[in-house]
Amino acid sequence: MTTNPVLAVPSINAASSVAANYLTNLFRPKPANAVKAANDAMPMGVTTAVQTADTLLASYAQLKVDVLDRSDRALWVLLQDVYAFADAVEKSLTKRETRNELIRQIGIRDSARMSTAATTAAIVVRYVFADQSRQTRSNYSIAMEKATALGVTTDSFAGFLEQYGGVTKVVEHVFDHQADDQANAEATARAIREDKHNRVGLVGRLCTALAHTSTVELAYPDPLHVWVPQKPNQDSKSKGKTAANDNKSDPKYEPGKFVVFLSVRDASSGKYRVVQGNVFDRVFEDQMLATIAQRMGAPTDELAQAVVGLEQAVGFAGN
Repeated sequence: MTTNPVLAVPSINAASSVAANYLTNLFRPKPANAVKAANDAMPMGVTTAVQTADTLLASYAQLKVDVLDRSDRALWVLLQDVYAFADAVEKSLTKRETRNELIRQIGIRDSARMSTAATTAAIVVRYVFADQSRQTRSNYSIAMEKATALGVTTDSFAGFLEQYGGVTKVVEHVFDHQADDQANAEATARAIREDKHNRVGLVGRLCTALAHTSTVELAYPDPLHVWVPQKPNQDSKSKGKTAANDNKSDPKYEPGKFVVFLSVRDASSGKYRVVQGNVFDRVFEDQMLATIAQRMGAPTDELAQAVVGLEQAVGFAGN
């Protein structure tokens, strides 16, 4: 159990009463995701959907027998049927149950688990094309997912494959919407990184401001445990570099601004026995603050409002 008087929320004194409203439930944890109970009884329609998948599986088996040369066109027609079935499952009211049942039967048949996060197309392809390689199945599902994104209808998928020269060519082809999706994904990832960085800084500022209102002080006479690695000396190969590199700031080798106390609660007295005080490097400290920030239910704008309000109330200009 880690107890740090800086990270604990102290009572707000009269000087910071203006910020009291901002701090209400600020450190509330995020609610845990509700775990849904498994339902063994399959809803109406799931059995029919699985039977349809079995029919497609049998069709594929028959295709291998009847069409010895496995012509591309014959495969494309079958893929079109699979594409149509995946589309029907995706739009079905029993989509979740059907997907789960197909995944369950894949696990029984192949003795391998399939992620419930997989796309419907990937699940159906895995179910039907059981004997194909992972790469082949991946190509089939990618081609279907691209077709869906392009709005290809269920009765024109074979023609879509023929237009672009087959499954592999569709997989390799970069469509306009994919370039847009990639740009959007990069922008989203960048925004997430920036938000995480901002939240880490805000939690650090909040803790520093809260320390100015705390009436609890801890007398700790023992030496602090410093967990900051020593910056290594340059080797002979890098001695030619400028001296500016030697003095360059590196958070991995710099102490953080907080002291983290490890303590154990004494059940008889209700007080806490301090085991040791710890000083970590800035990287580890930021990781710790990031964990706190991630678990806080308050959105970033609410957190920022609280920090600014508290800093103004106590007359402390945080950074």
